[in-house]
Amino acid sequence: MSSSLTLRSLSKRYDDVTIVNSVSFDVAEGEFVSLLGPSGCGKTTILRMIAGLLEPSGGQILFGDQDVTRLPANKRNIGLVFQSYALFPHMTVYENVAYGLRRQKVTGRELDARVMEALARVRLDQHAKRFPRQLSGGQQQRVALARSIAPRPSILLFDEPLSNLDAQLREEMQIEIKKLQADLKLTSLFVTHDQHEAMSLSDRICLMSGGNIQQLATPEDVYFQPANGFVSGFVGSPNKIEGSATSGGVRFGSGAVIAANVGFIEGAPVRATIRQEDVTLRPGGVGPLTGTIALRIFEGANVQYVVALTGGDEILARVSSRSDLATLAKGTPVALDIPADRVFLSPGGAAA
Repeated sequence: MSSSLTLRSLSKRYDDVTIVNSVSFDVAEGEFVSLLGPSGCGKTTILRMIAGLLEPSGGQILFGDQDVTRLPANKRNIGLVFQSYALFPHMTVYENVAYGLRRQKVTGRELDARVMEALARVRLDQHAKRFPRQLSGGQQQRVALARSIAPRPSILLFDEPLSNLDAQLREEMQIEIKKLQADLKLTSLFVTHDQHEAMSLSDRICLMSGGNIQQLATPEDVYFQPANGFVSGFVGSPNKIEGSATSGGVRFGSGAVIAANVGFIEGAPVRATIRQEDVTLRPGGVGPLTGTIALRIFEGANVQYVVALTGGDEILARVSSRSDLATLAKGTPVALDIPADRVFLSPGGAAA
């Protein structure tokens, strides 16, 4: 049966280096939360402490009302899906999935029923007698997923499970995982550095940097209402332009001014974070912010433009490839419209 997960002031230190700094959050029963952040931010360390593979330096880990902080890993009733699949090459698909159940002393008809049920959930029940080497990467990851759910864990942990797959398989597996988790209503914690995975899969995202939580919110809130400069600069592919605050916006080095909701004293160094899709181009238009198309990049569903602003700065804009604006040629003069409430300002020199 699924259980809630609670971390209370969880910390991990190695000598004088703090990897996880007093992190606290809750994952509700049946909720899917992703730990997202750059390499070294502490997300995998948190997952390994929850799994019982690392001992915390401080704090508590609770599954429901049970304190499991010092409980051995084999007593925690977790499912763990690894990046490397970790399948036994000498065992059939059936035996790989049965492995955890046998350790739980499940035998006979119940063993067979639970193995085949888990394989059916990932649509591999017809491959039970095959060996891992006879499967594709995506199929091997689905076996690993079936193996993790067969023992009916209370918490399901994912350690960057899709990073070894190509782009198409990764998208297919995202759908598989989301469907399975929703169907089983399993409390799930998913570690990734891929923001698209986190956005696609999660009920909430816990975005981390330097061992600290920067924002814990829904994917929509993380994207549209970033809590600080780190979040606004990490999520998406935004423009990050250094400048100085004015009474009504930010002035770049070229002298160009973009309107913004300013919370800084005039003249203070600031960084403007502007999402590419929030930049609207008007060919041949006039206005306070103008430039010319310096580069057009076709991306399939979208077209990205590099716009050279009058004065020397550059800004990126992205439009749908089916838009009337998708065929602007290099050298086309444009005006740029950017809503003031879509310009996120943080202190100049803030970490990206």
